[in-house]
Amino acid sequence: MIPLAGARVLIWGWGRHGGGAAAARHCAAQGARVEVLDRADAAALGADFSGRWHVGDATHPVFAAADLVVASPAIPPRAWPAHHPPRTSPEGLFFAAHRGPLVAVTGTKGKSTTVRILSTLLGWQAAGNSYEPLLDVLERHGPTVPIVAELSSFQLWYLASQPPRILLAVLTSLAVDHLDWHPDVAHYRAAKLALLDWAEQRLGHAGDAPGLTCSIRCSDGGFERDGEVLATRDDLPLPGAHNARNAALAIAAALAIGMDPAQVAPRMRQVVGLPHRLATVHTRNGITFVDDSIATTPEAAMCALAAIPGPLAVLLGGSDKGADFAALAQAVANRGAHPVLIGNTAPRLAAALDMVGVRWSRHGDLVAAVAAARSLLPHGGTVLLSPACASFDWFQGFEDRGRRFAQAARDAG
Repeated sequence: MIPLAGARVLIWGWGRHGGGAAAARHCAAQGARVEVLDRADAAALGADFSGRWHVGDATHPVFAAADLVVASPAIPPRAWPAHHPPRTSPEGLFFAAHRGPLVAVTGTKGKSTTVRILSTLLGWQAAGNSYEPLLDVLERHGPTVPIVAELSSFQLWYLASQPPRILLAVLTSLAVDHLDWHPDVAHYRAAKLALLDWAEQRLGHAGDAPGLTCSIRCSDGGFERDGEVLATRDDLPLPGAHNARNAALAIAAALAIGMDPAQVAPRMRQVVGLPHRLATVHTRNGITFVDDSIATTPEAAMCALAAIPGPLAVLLGGSDKGADFAALAQAVANRGAHPVLIGNTAPRLAAALDMVGVRWSRHGDLVAAVAAARSLLPHGGTVLLSPACASFDWFQGFEDRGRRFAQAARDAG
């Protein structure tokens, strides 16, 4: 990476989670002349930035004039021109400056929760992707702070040009996702698996990638290593077999770092679930409303279907990432759930459900869908938002979708 002092640095894409702002502050602190390029103006994004702000894309003259482009990971490979200035990302800036111990977690699903459990076990800072930006943690705690980092496939693709060295890498799962960003499945998988090559140690469940193992087994007896129970299933305050799977990886990683096995159970009990992940948001008249808006893949929604007992109505649908819904439709049929369809993918979901003989209803807004789901449970049960799709058709993001579901649930009574 070029020296930042005196360089003309362009932040390309401000982002929704503070990554652009963190990168701008970091570069300015190193003496760079920082400008921003985004499709929207600063006011529309609520951006607090006093420097020069340009509206446009890679064809804007400021792009070619930059000494270094710091790109938001949301910008896909296809957006880059064939010839461009040197590039990095906010995560690339972080790894160039960070010198402390770091565990990196990636996966199609489960990475945020695994980071939450592992950071609680170790007492380290959690950062990256769905957490606060890595550069913000660096700015607040210094370059040697121990971190458990969540890294998405987008972030990993940008890091591949300057691979960091990592103490330990954890792969939570490997399916198919984000084919609206990656050109194909092979590209997506390669971005994920590259992390394993950058680590001194690597962990994962057998079958997700060659050579991965996890020393912790989760059974009815709890979380075991070599026959010794380190914690019971009740010590983990998160529902579902998928969360037990995440916890097994987190425990294995913590022990690999050097955690005292005697501390596993008491620290597991301190884990607090993340918002929009199988979170109960309202209960009334025998109906429980559960927000699992983070479930943006069929595999995640299938985990949610398996985690909730009793009568169930499930809201499915959203913006399209190219997923196949056949297995999800079969899971809905096997579960006996009542599907209520929303969003742009509703026609594709309906076709998949028709193939397995499941009746469905479709609604044009979330409030109507929640009311319809509630009416399908006359004797009580659970209304579950687990869409299996992204949220950018009707909503600003999965957080916005989850908040609006919770409000609709409360309004439904």
